Amino acid sequence: MSASVEEIARYLEELGQLVGFSAGAGYEASGAVITNVATDAAARAGDLAWSRRAAAADGYRGALLIAPGPAPAAEQLAAGSAVAACSNPRLAMAAVIGRFFAELTADREPSYAEPGLAAAVAGNDAWVKNATVGCGVRIGPHAAVGVSGMGFERDERGRLVRFPQIGGVLVEDDVEIAAHASVQRGALGDTVLRRGAKIGPHVNIGHNVDVGEDVLIAGHAQVGGGARIGKGATIWQSAAVANGVVVGEGAVVGMSAAVRKDIGPGEIWAGNPARKLR
Repeated sequence: MSASVEEIARYLEELGQLVGFSAGAGYEASGAVITNVATDAAARAGDLAWSRRAAAADGYRGALLIAPGPAPAAEQLAAGSAVAACSNPRLAMAAVIGRFFAELTADREPSYAEPGLAAAVAGNDAWVKNATVGCGVRIGPHAAVGVSGMGFERDERGRLVRFPQIGGVLVEDDVEIAAHASVQRGALGDTVLRRGAKIGPHVNIGHNVDVGEDVLIAGHAQVGGGARIGKGATIWQSAAVANGVVVGEGAVVGMSAAVRKDIGPGEIWAGNPARKLR
């Protein structure tokens, strides 16, 4: 599983996505080989990543970053790094993964700190893949952990194109995932349920969510992709937290609240749209 930066750039050009290309000092596109896909923040030599932000090129340390144009000046880039400026970076990244790294989308067998949990999961008719599971974890009947989420991008014709989900799920010690709950694998990187978190029945945790220690998320709540739920927070029944929202430590989100803005530590919010009560 590998592709040269030159191959990828040529493919993006064929798709009509490439609008510019720049590279840091000492870069040789034909000799630069990509062997892995990562987030832009975690990328290292040999990694491919993407970002909606042109500024993500500053300090980028991977082999190739797919980002919006225009392409940055070569002197802005770290040695050995390159940027492919594209008209739609997310769509371009989906195409590149599908063309060169499709095997990363395959489901992976889970890793259990306690081997006996595998039998318990099977006995509950739960589905667990793409996950690393700690000690003292409980997974209820028909729960789904590590499923692919609703990651899509529209192409130039308005058609929905799936963004590959290739990340995983990290379930730390003493987490409970109740019946019929679903936890999506990360698109890139991991979805994380930290120590002691409790996930209620029919809850949906989106891709790349970070659920903090001792968080309680009650039944039928929905947490959108990339949200951050701080340590000790509580989200009550049927509440919805939008993509990318931060819920601070110890905060409380009331029943059926629709949270579209960040919530500070210790605050209490309720309503639709949610508003601060105190």
